[in-house]
Amino acid sequence: MPKRWFTGDHHFGHPDIIDSCHRPWNNPQKMDRGIISRYKSVVQEEDTVYFLGDLTVRGHQYQNYLEFLVDQLPGRKILILGNHDKFNPFTYVEIGFESVHTALEVPPYILCHDPAAAIIRPEVTWLCGHVHTLFKRVKNVLNVGVDQWGFYPVSEEEIKKEVEKVCLSG
Repeated sequence: MPKRWFTGDHHFGHPDIIDSCHRPWNNPQKMDRGIISRYKSVVQEEDTVYFLGDLTVRGHQYQNYLEFLVDQLPGRKILILGNHDKFNPFTYVEIGFESVHTALEVPPYILCHDPAAAIIRPEVTWLCGHVHTLFKRVKNVLNVGVDQWGFYPVSEEEIKKEVEKVCLSG
C-alpha cells in the first residue's frame, strides 16, 4: 500500500547549514549522503513524497548535482517551493519532480514552506518547513523539516499522531 511522506529543508550541498542547525556531519557531501540514505531506508518507489522547500540554496551551476541527488530518491516527488529554491519551476520538473507549487492542499493538510501563512486558516493543520530547529509543532502547524525528524521524511501516520497530541492537549 503506497504511503505519503512529508519532508523539507534538506539544503543539499550547503556547508553553512551544518553548523547553524547542528547537523551531525562534517561536510556537505557526507550530509547529502546521510540524508539520502535515511530517505531510501523508509520511502518505497510507489510512495509519494512532498518536499516542503529549500531543497538547496545553490544556483544553476549546481543543477547537475541536484539532478543526481533527486534521481537517487525513490517515490513520486512533489515540490513546494521554499525561499531558497532558485530554479525555474520547470527545471525542478526536468530534474525529477512530478509537480511544483507555492502551496498545496493535500487533505486534510495544507502544505507550505513558510509557516507564517497558517494564520489564514487556523482551523486547518498546516505542514511547513523553513524554521529548521526553531520548533517542531506550534498549535495547528507542524514542521516536517529534516532537522526535526532525525533527517528522515515524516510518514502520514506520524503526522496523525502529532495532530492527535494537539487535539488531546486542547
